Amino acid sequence: MLISEAKGRLDDLKSIFYKESALLQQLQKSKEDKEKSQKKLLKQRENVELKKVLIVEAAEEARTQARDVLQEMGTNALRFIMGDHMSLEIELKEQARQWVANFVTKIAESETYEIETDPAEEEGGGVADIVAISIHTSMLQLIGDKNSAPMLLDEPSKYVSKGYSEQVAKFLLEVSSSFNRQVIMVTHDEYLANIGDVAYHFKKRGGRTVTTKIQ
Repeated sequence: MLISEAKGRLDDLKSIFYKESALLQQLQKSKEDKEKSQKKLLKQRENVELKKVLIVEAAEEARTQARDVLQEMGTNALRFIMGDHMSLEIELKEQARQWVANFVTKIAESETYEIETDPAEEEGGGVADIVAISIHTSMLQLIGDKNSAPMLLDEPSKYVSKGYSEQVAKFLLEVSSSFNRQVIMVTHDEYLANIGDVAYHFKKRGGRTVTTKIQ
């Protein structure tokens, strides 16, 4: 092989070497970039997982606190109206990826014995009425201080025994005063009608509704 031919082959090999070296550098840089991108994605994934855990824990804490508020308000309402032997318990359960609240009324028969019942079945549904009023009140308060909407009630004591009507009236008056919230209601209950600052009597006569201010 002539020297000139050997030199030509060497030049060709150098050219190939430089091209392959440049390609190797590109591949190495691409690898480094992908590794950085992978680390970034892993970091983002860790942050997302952490946020998910925090959100789940925050949601659980919020549910627990809301349940405690509703439970305490319900118990206070029952005891104010019907006596210290009654209390409300709210059980939270997850069903089909949704949280469900079960309401249980507890009636203390003695210091060591109590009965658990469904509020809707106790006192002909009167207990459910009282619990509904307390839950409605609590939910309005939980929404926030900026919510000044009145409580709108339709026959709130419909199923409550007449013997407790006066206490229901006093409870609503206390709620209105304590939370500085207007109460607007429709009722046939005399006690409830008499607690209002303003009350109107509606009566149908000859196909017309006649309104009379009674206080």
